[in-house]
Amino acid sequence: MAGQDEDNSNQNDITENYEIEPTEQSDDEIDIEDVEELNLLDSKLEELNSALDYLEQKNDDIQQSLKELLQSNIEMRKEMQKQKEQNKQVESTEDEKMETAEKN
Repeated sequence: MAGQDEDNSNQNDITENYEIEPTEQSDDEIDIEDVEELNLLDSKLEELNSALDYLEQKNDDIQQSLKELLQSNIEMRKEMQKQKEQNKQVESTEDEKMETAEKN
């Protein structure tokens, strides 16, 4: 039994020597580091939010410009179509006048 006690003693020493002791910093230091990290993260999120707001505004501006351009294009096409019809009417009138003149 003396040998067993000695073996147990050695095992206890080994177990005690290999126990992991936390080497963490104090709660105050962790809290300060966490706060600093959270502040940095918050700052980055604010930057991202600002960038997204800017992109959203640019997207809205582009969309509005495209709507205006489309409307302008529609109006120009209508005007061109109207002129084309007027030109056809003028040509028809001129053709009729020429035909009438030729008949006389």
